[in-house]
Parts: sequence; C-alpha cells; structure tokens
Amino acid sequence: MPSSSVGAGATEPSASLLTRYDIEDRFTVRAGGTDVDVLDVWCPIIQGSPVQRVLAMALDAPGAYTLTRDPDHGNRMLHARAPGNTSPAFTVRYTVERRSLRPMLDPACVGRLETPALFQRELSAEQFVDVNDTTRALARDVVGGETNILQQARRIYDYVSGAMTYNAAEQSWKGSTEHALSCSVGNCNDIHALFISLCRSVGIPARLVLGQAFEPPPPGEEACDLCGYHCWAEFFAPGLGWLPADASCACKYGKEHLFGDLEMNHVAWSVGRDILLSPPQRGARVLFFAGPYAEAGGRPCPAERATRFQEQG
Repeated sequence: MPSSSVGAGATEPSASLLTRYDIEDRFTVRAGGTDVDVLDVWCPIIQGSPVQRVLAMALDAPGAYTLTRDPDHGNRMLHARAPGNTSPAFTVRYTVERRSLRPMLDPACVGRLETPALFQRELSAEQFVDVNDTTRALARDVVGGETNILQQARRIYDYVSGAMTYNAAEQSWKGSTEHALSCSVGNCNDIHALFISLCRSVGIPARLVLGQAFEPPPPGEEACDLCGYHCWAEFFAPGLGWLPADASCACKYGKEHLFGDLEMNHVAWSVGRDILLSPPQRGARVLFFAGPYAEAGGRPCPAERATRFQEQG
C-alpha cells in the first residue's frame, strides 16, 4: 500500500473564505386519507456548526409546530401535526453563511483516542455500514504500520477515492459497505459508507453528514431548484476535532483537496443515519434525514419538495 502523508501544504486552499446563501425549502405532504385522523410531519432544520452559521430563519406552517432535536445526534427538526385528510404545506427560509476554516492538518497535533466509549455510536456497525472481519482486515492492510489517526484516515481516504467509481445509476440506494466492496461503484452514500466502515474498523470515530451541494444556476437565471442531496463524512482526530472528508467529490471530479476541507457550496442538513425522530416516529428509523418525512396513521406518506437557493453577491 503506497504511503501518503498530511501536513503543511497537503490541502489546497478554498477559493473563498466566506459565502452566503439565501435558501428556500418548500414542501407539501400529501393527505393521509379520510380514514386517517392524524398526519405527523418532520423536517430537518439547518443548524450552526464550525463551518456554517444560520444568520436568519423564517418558518411558515399551516398550524402549530415545535422545534425539537433527535436524541442520538442532536439534529434540529420541525415537527407538526395536522388532520389526516389535509395536505399541509410548509416553507422555511434561511440565510446561511459558509466559511472555510482551512484546518492545519498537522499529525503532530493529533493524539490517541483516550476514551473510545464516548464514541461508541461512531465506532460501531450500523444498518448497511459494516464493521466486521472483512472490513477490519482491509482497513489494516490500507493503513499498514501507520499509527497516527490523521495519517490513517488519509490513507483510508486515498484508498476509497482511488478504488471507488462514482455512478449514481449503479448505487445501492441505501449507502452500503457491502455494495461498495462488491461493485466498487456507487453514489456518495456508498462511497462514504465504505470510508466510514474502514475508519471505524481501525478505531477512528466516523459519521455521515447529509446536506446539499449548491451548484451555480444556469446562465441568465437567478436561482435554481434542487433535487436529491449530497453527503460527506466526518472523522474525529483527537487534538483537531471532527474533520470533513468528501471522497465522493474526489471520485466524481478528481478533486484532491477535500480531505479535512469541503467545497464552499456544501451546506449540512443533518448528521448521522438511522435517525430516531423527536417525537419518535411509529415506523422504522429514517435511514437518511435530508428532507421531510411524514406518517399518516403510522405509515410513511409522500412529500413533494422544492428547494431553491441564491448566492448573495
């Protein structure tokens, strides 16, 4: 396995240190039917982090709502309850500031993980994210004799971005380590499932981040609609904290500076997968919480969503 290192000059600086976006997130939940009394609606709410600040937020809802947080990851969310025979519509508007921290990825600043028990969730297997004999053997082979957590994560990142091919048409639809290992192809969720599995398999806490990558609008247009989502990973390096890694964009576009840094157009909606909502949903945990989720009589029901953004000049 070829050696790789991180340190001064290992990442390319972002073109801009500060960007602001006006975001409008609109969604309508289809009526549950006349035989349903209650419709429950949840939607992630953008929250602050070291790289993004919510400068303004306004919420339009057809009735009462609450803002809650999930018990496992602390994701902020809207919860509303409506009559089952209605189709409630919601609009959330934000001004979000994205900034680049340009972290100094110095292995000398990184220590040992002193208390792994504090990161049990980020070190264990999840639904479709494996930590087993297969992933441990591969991870050991990838990191070789390296013991520094930052250097180990870099070797895993280089391996994943080199071994995987981005192709959304050949994804697993569930972010699967097994699919990534078997097929070496997938979308951002499959690519980062493999990255997270390998990190966890050598004792590096890692987690998924769900968000969007705001691409510029076509020429002559001021704003554009978004569909789908984008995801990346974060890993924990003692002494440096949680650091991002976007192996998907590295695979898709050949960009090499996305270890420890993100493109400035990335805005996060939620952290983690297999989300238990607040208040708890009656159905299964939500695999990816990147948009609205609704239940009518305990059964999932569809929501139509339109998300628009405009970069401030």
